[in-house]
Amino acid sequence: MIVMITGSRTGVGKALAEHFLESGHDVIGCSRKPSAIDHPGYRHHQVDLTEVAQVKKMFREVRKEFGCLDALINNAGTSTMNHFMTTPDEVVRDIFDINFFAVLNCCREAVKLLRKSAGPAPAILNVSTVAVPWALEGHLAYSASKSAVEQLVQVMSKELAAFGIRVNAIGLPPVRTVLTRTVSQPKIDALIARQAIRRMCTMSDIVGPVEFLVGPQSAFVTGETIFLGGVH
Repeated sequence: MIVMITGSRTGVGKALAEHFLESGHDVIGCSRKPSAIDHPGYRHHQVDLTEVAQVKKMFREVRKEFGCLDALINNAGTSTMNHFMTTPDEVVRDIFDINFFAVLNCCREAVKLLRKSAGPAPAILNVSTVAVPWALEGHLAYSASKSAVEQLVQVMSKELAAFGIRVNAIGLPPVRTVLTRTVSQPKIDALIARQAIRRMCTMSDIVGPVEFLVGPQSAFVTGETIFLGGVH
């Protein structure tokens, strides 16, 4: 399987890339900074996903080298915690640029390669967050951008069904990443207390569901956002 993972330099993206590489798959990653992974099956593109021209160039290079994709995992994202009244307009736009518009543009380009997949169930998987169903205060721009992604999943899954391409999302509870390092421990503890499974989500909790959602085992699953940890 040929898997593309955005935001693969650190955190969840890096953990997913390493998991798929260890499973024998070819992995294409990208980030604004150089690669943090050294593996013969890994290709890294240093790119700003908010720049459409750079996104198109990256996918042209992928097409030249691989000719197709079997899965795209839109993991790259950003967040800020602040009251909406004191959040500058440019910060809100930056959040939407990476969390929504970059996802949309990557999907547009990836579809051209996913249609050429020889696999039985090519897939797009987007990353969402508990900030959407919980409507977390202080996360208006972040949760709104991820809510837009969940709507994208529902509509896009219908529009791509005729091509045999599935589109889903995975909703993550608190997990140790650069996005949560600035959140106080009492805040993290309060969020975990709202889960049915009351512990911090780990990378190993994520890789299994992701592998399922982009693999042939979930060939009949599309248009869904699946939350981990029992957050509802």
